[in-house]
Amino acid sequence: MTTSIRFLFTALLALLIGGCATLSPNFQEPEVQVTAIEPMPAATGNDLRFRIRLRVFNPNDSALALSGLYYTLSLSGHKVVTGTANDLPTIAAYGQGDIVVDATANVMGSLFAAVDLIGSRSDTVSYELEAKLGLRHSLLPSIKVRRTGKVNLRQHR
Repeated sequence: MTTSIRFLFTALLALLIGGCATLSPNFQEPEVQVTAIEPMPAATGNDLRFRIRLRVFNPNDSALALSGLYYTLSLSGHKVVTGTANDLPTIAAYGQGDIVVDATANVMGSLFAAVDLIGSRSDTVSYELEAKLGLRHSLLPSIKVRRTGKVNLRQHR
């Protein structure tokens, strides 16, 4: 399942940063790689926490200035992950940078999604991503992104 989680988070950040494409007709979508997923100590309640380390490559001739992001990821209609990040680095033109995202996995939402997945015996799971991406030095203070789709679980194991 770790490979599936990495795939989802790589897709997540690619979609989030891809929202910037609406700002410039020549904007090219940055490449995103997941470099690590690390468990974190539990805070309060029944939530599992983890830290996701990403490397972002900016293929554009202007810097990519991100101020922060907030996102939720639902699987099979159940909210499974919520995450935030702030104080994000500016990714230089034709450069790369590392981003750390803290995420919280809701145990109940994860359990319900797992039960639905096991019950359906399907090789795919539907997802919905809702995110708010903050931009610095832009006419638009943020971009809201909503994406839906399916992830093939057999392909990413």
